[in-house]
Amino acid sequence: MYYLGIDGGGTKTAFEIIDDKGNIVSSCKTATCSYLQIGKENYGKVVQEGAADVCAKANIRVSDIDYSCVGIPSFGETSSDTPDLVNITRSALQSGNVECVNDVVVAWAGSLACEPGINLLAGTGSMGYGMDQKNHAVRSGGWGHLFGDEGSAYWLGKKLIELFTKQADGRVEKGKTYEIVCEEFGLTSDFDFISAVYNKLEFKRDEIAKLQLLLCKAAEQGDHYAIDLYRQAAYELSLIVSAIINQLEFDKDKSITVSYSGGIFKAGELIFAPLKEYMSSYNITLKKPLLSPVTGAALYALVSHTSYKNKSIIDNLYRQEKEL
Repeated sequence: MYYLGIDGGGTKTAFEIIDDKGNIVSSCKTATCSYLQIGKENYGKVVQEGAADVCAKANIRVSDIDYSCVGIPSFGETSSDTPDLVNITRSALQSGNVECVNDVVVAWAGSLACEPGINLLAGTGSMGYGMDQKNHAVRSGGWGHLFGDEGSAYWLGKKLIELFTKQADGRVEKGKTYEIVCEEFGLTSDFDFISAVYNKLEFKRDEIAKLQLLLCKAAEQGDHYAIDLYRQAAYELSLIVSAIINQLEFDKDKSITVSYSGGIFKAGELIFAPLKEYMSSYNITLKKPLLSPVTGAALYALVSHTSYKNKSIIDNLYRQEKEL
């Protein structure tokens, strides 16, 4: 039996086929399948072409796939779009044995291998998804950059812009943030930063999110304002975890496993130390992600189709990912 996992993202889409023993049969990557960026019709083309490619690498037909799980960016957030996306996906995969979910679900499935717990996602945007021992699931955050995405790379990128302007005009003392931004953009005048943001970065969401890397650099070099912004981000992310815990019924006698995914966590202890502090009132175990989101999607498909999962399957997937 073959199971297809698809992890859609804002910049790329990952495809992976596994069998019922947990062997990774084939994988590939294509352009983004975010329908809000490329439209529903092009979304269908990306899924269809990617599925054909990954199946060709496995030397099977798309119709040979027994079940698929497709993580779609923004899925379920606009009710009127949901039926269209489901139908388009089924048509693209030539099958009704397809489960469409929001991409945060496959991030959870990968990080926790479909076990109870919470996945905290903090990349360009931010959100969390959790499932308890009774299979009740809930999501928190993920409202988008205009409504929130607190603690995300975009949010911190905007905070870097604010901090630079304050350091530039004397509202707060100058620090490493000011120096790093001036050097990065070759500024001869502080106000040239305005045109750089609008004209060079074009105020694009992903470009603003990349500014977080400069903030991280400043924090690592001791800029206490930058360090505090990571503490603020950790607080916002802890609220997502708290909201999920308060809405679910986790076993009170067991520690709640919280895993994570997204570029923010590359900041290391700048984000982890305050995050652990803010979550200290809960019985939580923070763990590294076990599997990638695309492997999580494939595992989710297997579990959904067979209602069967054992340690050997997960160990096999983990070992193969480590070897890739």
